[in-house]
Amino acid sequence: MIILFFPVGSLLLRANFFKNLEEAPAKPKSAKGIAWWVSAAIIVILPPSTYFSFQALAPKLGLKTSTIFPQSMTSGVLSWLFLVSLIAVALFLIWHFAFNRKAKATASDYGLTWGKKLDWKRIGKSFLLAFLVAFVGYLTLVLSAWLFKVDYRFWLFNVKPMSLLHFRIFLTYLVPFILCFVAMGLVLNGQLRPTRKGNALSLGSEMASNVALLVLGFLGLLAFQYIPFVMGGTLTYGSGDPAVVLFTVLAFEIVPMLTIVALAYTYFYRKTGHIYVGAFLSAILVTWIVVASQFLGA
Repeated sequence: MIILFFPVGSLLLRANFFKNLEEAPAKPKSAKGIAWWVSAAIIVILPPSTYFSFQALAPKLGLKTSTIFPQSMTSGVLSWLFLVSLIAVALFLIWHFAFNRKAKATASDYGLTWGKKLDWKRIGKSFLLAFLVAFVGYLTLVLSAWLFKVDYRFWLFNVKPMSLLHFRIFLTYLVPFILCFVAMGLVLNGQLRPTRKGNALSLGSEMASNVALLVLGFLGLLAFQYIPFVMGGTLTYGSGDPAVVLFTVLAFEIVPMLTIVALAYTYFYRKTGHIYVGAFLSAILVTWIVVASQFLGA
């Protein structure tokens, strides 16, 4: 299903309706040298180091369990992503105004605007394109569930069809998740876009770099938590706290989800020159996967 997203997106971009979205990205004006490595270290360390504490802040952010936000785990993931995004954007703005503005970098160079303006028509088309790509994948899932009575899963990670109630919950969480992934796309494809001698890397190399940036920290977190456990002890942190234990298990699912996010961001940024299709597709997929994997209202 994941591999299918890329040819479907590429074919849709050939349609007359979406053709004006296809555009080569601007020459990279990302961080370079030691500045890139410092920024990369922050983006690797920040999400896993705040993973437990930021999820616990969900009620204080207005994400108490309610009819609007009924899933406590989804609310926790959203709380964590939202706060990480705020910090990442704040650091991005400091870097831009303190250093990169001198290089005449603009929002257009970061894939945020077309020229000096936001093109809302193209942003709307970007959302429609992302929706159609995800919808094609969803149809294959429904077909698999109908024909073979199985969803898509690998060990703890699963992609399940949504009931009508799941879909209603999905819609309430989608908009805030979109905000988080637009912010993440700005940092990943703007400040942290990898280069070699000032030039863009190949698509494969850029994909590998972005996967490493998003996933390495969580591999470290899982090793930190589980190495003492598999050696006969307990989890390193929070073994007596059911919420920490639950979110530690969820971290296994975070690794493939962020891998998919990194691949989608990179591919569609290279196809469109802007962050929106990748951000919208990432938000749709993560919201769908997290919401559908839980019991209703859990």
